[in-house]
Amino acid sequence: MILEPEQRCTVAAPCGPDWVGMIQVGLAVVQLLWYVRLPELTLVSGPVLAVIVAVEEFRLPDTASDAANAAVIAALAFGWAASWQRLALRRRQQRLAEQAAAGVRHPLPGGMGPLRRGIVPIVAGLVLCAVAGAAVDQGLRGIHEDEQRAAKAVSVSAVVLGQGEETLRVRTSDGSKRTVDAVFPEDYDTGSVVTLLSDGNWIRLAAEPYDAFGWQLLTLAAGLPGLTFLAAGVLARRRAAALRRAPVPLLRVLQRLDHNGDTWIYAADDTAGRTPLLRCLAYPVIDDEAGEFGPPHDEEEDRLIVDTRLREAVLYGPPYDAGELLIVAAAQGGVPVVLLTAGPVRLPTGDQRPELEWPVGDAVEQNLVLVGRIAASMQPVARPMRWGPGVFTRCAALLGAVVAAAVIKFILDEVRAGTLGWHVLPLLGLAFVPGSLATFLNWRITADRSGLWLAGAYKVRYLAWEELRAAVYTSGGVLEIRRADGKTWAPSLGWPWMERRRALRPSYLRAAEEISAMHAHPELRPTEESPARAHGLPFGPLLAVLYALWAAALLIL
Repeated sequence: MILEPEQRCTVAAPCGPDWVGMIQVGLAVVQLLWYVRLPELTLVSGPVLAVIVAVEEFRLPDTASDAANAAVIAALAFGWAASWQRLALRRRQQRLAEQAAAGVRHPLPGGMGPLRRGIVPIVAGLVLCAVAGAAVDQGLRGIHEDEQRAAKAVSVSAVVLGQGEETLRVRTSDGSKRTVDAVFPEDYDTGSVVTLLSDGNWIRLAAEPYDAFGWQLLTLAAGLPGLTFLAAGVLARRRAAALRRAPVPLLRVLQRLDHNGDTWIYAADDTAGRTPLLRCLAYPVIDDEAGEFGPPHDEEEDRLIVDTRLREAVLYGPPYDAGELLIVAAAQGGVPVVLLTAGPVRLPTGDQRPELEWPVGDAVEQNLVLVGRIAASMQPVARPMRWGPGVFTRCAALLGAVVAAAVIKFILDEVRAGTLGWHVLPLLGLAFVPGSLATFLNWRITADRSGLWLAGAYKVRYLAWEELRAAVYTSGGVLEIRRADGKTWAPSLGWPWMERRRALRPSYLRAAEEISAMHAHPELRPTEESPARAHGLPFGPLLAVLYALWAAALLIL
């Protein structure tokens, strides 16, 4: 891009919107991600991008630019070959696994329930692709309206008097002075003559038609993640559905669960667990009515979940990189545990090994002396205990909510004025603001006789004392409530650097300390149950609705 010769906008060759360039930039941005996660897409996107570079970038003779573009095409060819080889190796892994099964095939166990794999990314991808399609439609409408106005406009000559950031000051042939928009004002020297198109109050440079850059930017911002989500969801759903269509190969293996929640697969004769073959995220098959953490477990089942010993298991389906599997693992009492993969199977890379010990480095978890000292300062209570945001945190969150509303107004003003550009790109993170603000405004943890109620941005979760592994306030300002099965409730609540400088002891730090003390000393836990109204109210949906109403009001008024 640096070596590409610059083309000046002229009346004979106006600049205009560049849709092919938008596709080229989009594919270049997402290509590396697809190489890593979705090599199937690069088999199409790589050749498309190479053809665009070959057709569009070699039009102007320039040795340095030609060399750079040739290097890009060579890199795309290499990446395409690498993706093809990777997919071929996956097929070979699949064939070897089927051969190892020696013809033993069996349908999946009954009671699997409906196929849900891939639904969330598919829905998210469709929504984002619909936004991208709407942006393309708006861009094309703007181009069409500009062409209609230009067809009726009168051509006027003008002398450039000076340049602004995105404007030109000109004097027309009748002596009047005007300010016109210019995408590249530096291309017009002071004193040079330019041609304007004028239709009443509407006026623009003849060399710079309407540029749908803002809509193109929105197309990329929504379309690239939309295509990624959609492709990932479709592939995951297809692979998971393949397990259900016909009897699949069975393989005897060894399986273990580590403290990060990952499931590791070993060969059946690797009883020492020296060489893990596969790594995946798998969850027990649960009822439709189960909560986010799954159905309740008794204490013995909870001990089984955190048991990191190797266990005999049977794999349903051929294991291969990015595949989908069902695992039936041995359990105490002779009752098998049926696990479904919740993500693609991956081969361990480098020296990756399961986390068989809890991570170190978190003071509250490690320092038993500190927990004991906190416990000694606490008294048994009957009523439930609660922790939530302080006044300073809520004031800061309210200020952030006002800033977010002002940003929404700024973006809509830019859209209406047709000046939406790259400077708006950092503001696209506004989509994540309601959840963060809602957490700061109204997070709450309630401890009662049976367990913890955790109110976040969008829902209230319940965690029994028997399922709690640890409560930790990390060096990154995250309050982590860890479950015995590896799952974590981890809202970001604090600013550790400021807390250290000001010697503050905020409520979320006290929550981590006191919950740790009650976890280690059950006699300190409250003896009463908490009413539902004391569990907190998630503010995320309310804030999202308020922002939507604010945007709608701005558009209407």
